[in-house]
Amino acid sequence: MTSRSIAAPCLMAVVFLLNVTALASPKTIRARRVTDAIEIDGRFDETSWSATQGVEDFVQQEPNEGEPISDPTRVRVMYDDENLYIGFECWDAEPDRIVANEMRRDGALWQNDNVYITLDTYGAKREGYFFRTNPLGAQEDMAIAKDGDDLNGDWDCIWETGAYIHDEGWNVEIAIPFSQLRFLEADEMTWGVNFGRNISRLNGAAQWVPVPRSEYHMGTFRPTYTAPLTGIRGIRASSHLDVKPYIVGGGSEEFDEDTLTWGDAFERDIGLDVKYGVTTNLTLDVTLNTDFAQVESDREEVNLTRFDLFFPEKREFFLEGSGMFSFGAGGDYEPDMALFYSRRIGVEEETLVPVLAGTKLTGKMGSYSLGALTVLTDKTDLSPRKSYSVLRVQRDILRRSQMGAIVTNQELLGDGDGYFRNGGVDVTLRPTDQWRVDALVAGSATPDADESGLAFYAANNWRNDNFRVSASYLDIAPDFTAETGFVRRDNMRRLHVDAGAEKHGDARIRGMDVQGKGNYLVDHDNEVIGWDFGGEAGMYFSSGEGFGVGFGRSYDIVDEAFEVGDAEVLPGEYHMLGAGAGFGTNESRPLSLFSQVQYGEFFGGTRVGVDADVRWRATHQLAVEWRYGHNRIDLPDESTTTNVLGTRVSYSLNTRFFTKLFAQYNDTSDRAGVNFLLNYIYRPGSDFYLVYDQSWDTSDGLHARSWAILSKLTVLRSY
Repeated sequence: MTSRSIAAPCLMAVVFLLNVTALASPKTIRARRVTDAIEIDGRFDETSWSATQGVEDFVQQEPNEGEPISDPTRVRVMYDDENLYIGFECWDAEPDRIVANEMRRDGALWQNDNVYITLDTYGAKREGYFFRTNPLGAQEDMAIAKDGDDLNGDWDCIWETGAYIHDEGWNVEIAIPFSQLRFLEADEMTWGVNFGRNISRLNGAAQWVPVPRSEYHMGTFRPTYTAPLTGIRGIRASSHLDVKPYIVGGGSEEFDEDTLTWGDAFERDIGLDVKYGVTTNLTLDVTLNTDFAQVESDREEVNLTRFDLFFPEKREFFLEGSGMFSFGAGGDYEPDMALFYSRRIGVEEETLVPVLAGTKLTGKMGSYSLGALTVLTDKTDLSPRKSYSVLRVQRDILRRSQMGAIVTNQELLGDGDGYFRNGGVDVTLRPTDQWRVDALVAGSATPDADESGLAFYAANNWRNDNFRVSASYLDIAPDFTAETGFVRRDNMRRLHVDAGAEKHGDARIRGMDVQGKGNYLVDHDNEVIGWDFGGEAGMYFSSGEGFGVGFGRSYDIVDEAFEVGDAEVLPGEYHMLGAGAGFGTNESRPLSLFSQVQYGEFFGGTRVGVDADVRWRATHQLAVEWRYGHNRIDLPDESTTTNVLGTRVSYSLNTRFFTKLFAQYNDTSDRAGVNFLLNYIYRPGSDFYLVYDQSWDTSDGLHARSWAILSKLTVLRSY
């Protein structure tokens, strides 16, 4: 063996050890056990708070990376048998300029002054929980997976907040029940924790454990940047049982050309959700006759491509622990391929299908993470009765790396006998904080041999404070299918390259960045089917405003005609060149705006696109949002325009009583709709909903398509 062959692995080992050492934070915070009752009101009246030592050494991420926070901030941590208590004291040199105008649960709290907690209850720097609140005590929470690469913002924890604004700043007290968290039980537990504070008027961010500016806001979600939380002793979160029955009553009708086709003048239904803590870190969920009446309508979109759009999941049963079932290529928000896409369950041709029952087991057993799901849907005119099953297993390896496997099965029952199955293995390696490697192989199997194939994916991502580079390869066979998943495009081999650079500015210009990316696609006969490349550049100011410009060049082969609005794109080969520009204001201001304009060649013609989003926070209780999207498309033989309009009006009486009106119009699908939701949390975990939903067909005047008015009551009982 040569000296060079020995030196290479030795050098890699040294680099690896140096990065591990760099992670070791000298910071630590100790939680103090208390026995007196703590009132969650933000005033710190109890003597236990003054007897608890806190931490104050917050470090800026923005605008002056590495410097102490501009306004003093103190955090203290206590606990008793039931709750973890966290108290923030946020002094402010200009308390009259505190931005606090959001009261909705899971609202845009990042646009207010706020504080947040990243909690790693396993201490493995892989998964955890995120909690944020503002000076009004509004709540935002998330479940974290894949070291912050997978965020479940629809996970809802039952926790308490109490805020208090005073002459020198603001305080907040937080109580998080241990029963809401999953952890490895021990006589004395060591968790990971980080605290952060955003000061809106300064567009500033600071954390207790410093987060590099190169991580942007995403770094605040990463358990990587946590330090030890010690002192939690004697917590025996025994197996708990949450039972949440519901009752629904109301009426609904659906019309075909103004004639009632189905419906019932009066609807009534009951159902049940059960959550059982098998252990402190393994949870079983059971749902019977599941109802999703309170789920808001999807945002209307115009599809300018011939490929399917990906819509996010909003249903509670599928959301909790959803990161455990993630398996695919291209990201979790807009994947190119995913083996499990829960929107395939209970939805057929944009029509809801009754979910009769479902079970889900999620959690962690030592170094293994487990997710198992089974769901049964009812027979309808659109589909036979179906059963869905998913099994996902992952194992922690090395330092914050994982390997795993997944199996999915969709079974057609009764008259629709048949099956659709997928399986795959994947690995995620993180040799350092700046370097990540992903790879997977997946296969499909059905009774039809033409729907049984393979898919491969490999990606390499690297970045530092000023540069980032990524490259990936995706191979999807023409006979690969994923009926329980999502495949944007099959029969392709795609090479993707993306590189960017950022320069941090001065007091006025916060930063500038440039980015270039490209794709090269061939089919499985190695014939070129498309390519694209482009670039973007942006500038961001300390005031919160920013703008960007970009261009793109592409080549695409269309095999089959498809429709865009009222126009038809014909088969052929197309070269296209386009450009665009965008501008946005500071989102924390009472009135904020984001807009962009695009112009370029479009499948042998031209396209002009305009998008605008406006948000007006009239008060901390009332917010109004407007959205408008317009496309003018001129093809050689015909022209078309598309318009999407949306308005959302939100009113919060307090942090437990919300109303929301969502109205939309899409002239491409000839559809208009109104959705009204009233939500009253009369007790943590127990809700009352009032829902009104109306839709119209606008193809020839205004004709009713459907309406529904429903009330839903849920009651949570914990044992």
